[in-house]
Amino acid sequence: MNKSLPLERTIHKYTSPDAIPIEYQALLLPDAGIYFRQDAECDILSQHLILGPYSVWLHDILAKDNILIRSYTPIPVFTLQFMFEDSLAVPKAGYTLDERECSGFYLFPGQLHRIPMAADKKIFSFHINIQPVLMGELERRFPQLREMMHGVHPKVSARINSRPYHVNAVCDMLIRSVMTCKYTGAAGRYFKERLVTDILLNFANQHMDALQPFLYTSMLNADSYHNLFNYLGDHPHKEHSLAYLAYMYNIPQEEIDLGFRQHFAISIAEYSKMVKMMMVWHLVVNDVSDVRDIVQVTGFDDAGEMRRSLVEWFGYDPFVR
Repeated sequence: MNKSLPLERTIHKYTSPDAIPIEYQALLLPDAGIYFRQDAECDILSQHLILGPYSVWLHDILAKDNILIRSYTPIPVFTLQFMFEDSLAVPKAGYTLDERECSGFYLFPGQLHRIPMAADKKIFSFHINIQPVLMGELERRFPQLREMMHGVHPKVSARINSRPYHVNAVCDMLIRSVMTCKYTGAAGRYFKERLVTDILLNFANQHMDALQPFLYTSMLNADSYHNLFNYLGDHPHKEHSLAYLAYMYNIPQEEIDLGFRQHFAISIAEYSKMVKMMMVWHLVVNDVSDVRDIVQVTGFDDAGEMRRSLVEWFGYDPFVR
C-alpha cells in the first residue's frame, strides 16, 4: 500500500483540529497547522510549525497493515530528520533511520525514497526544514553551520553526515520543550524558534566534532557528566566556576569542559546560559514573579540588562504585550 508523505509543502490547507479523532487530540500543539489522514491501512498525523527561517514538521504514523511510505518534497530543502519513536530502514539507500538518532539531508525536489513500514509499527519523527535561500543568512549568524553544508550539490539529494548525529540530553530537552510549549502567538513563535536554533547548533557542533576522538576519561566519568548536566539544568540561576564544578563532580579541571562538550555537544558556559535564558523567559512571560525579584535571583545588574539579554537571545521583547 503506497502512502505519500510530503516532507514540505508550498500550499497549506490545514485540517481543522475539531476533525482530529479524540485519541490524537492530546498530541496537538498550539498554533500548529495540522494534516490528518486515516484509512484501513494507516493513520498519519502531521503537524507544521513556521518558526522564523524554520519549517518544522512532526509526523506520527501508525501502520495498521504493511505500507510503503513514499516521501517527497516540492522544493529544495536542507532538513534535519530525527526519529523519536522506533526506527525505519531505507533499503535502497542502504541505511536505517534509527531511534534517537538524527540525519541531515539536502533534498532536491521530487520523489525521494520508498520506505517499507510493517503492520502494527508506530513511528514519530521530527523534521527541521530550511530553504537554501534562508540558510545563507543563518550561516552568517552562526558560522558553524557552514561545515554542515560543505560539499552539498544544489541539484542532487544527498545525506549530509557520514555518521548519524546523536539525540543527546540537550537535544532531548530542547525537542521536548518544543513539543510541550503552551505559549501561543508571538511569545510562542519566538520561544520555539530559539529552541530550534539551539537544536540546529547542537547538531552543527556534533558535525564539527565527528572526527575528534572521544576521551577515555570522558567515558569513564559518564555518570558524573550526566549528574553535572542535571545539576546545571536544575539550578539555572546559579553561576559556578569550572574549578568548583570539577571539584564537586571529581573530574579533572583541565578536562571538564571538553568532556562536557563530548557528551552534550555544547560547552558548560553555553549550556548554563541557555537554561538561564529559558528560565528567565518563563518567569517573565508567565508573570509569576516581580521583575526586581527575577533580576536579583538571576544575577543581572538591573531590569534593563535582563530585558536586553532576552531580546538578544530570543529576538523578541517579552515585556511588550
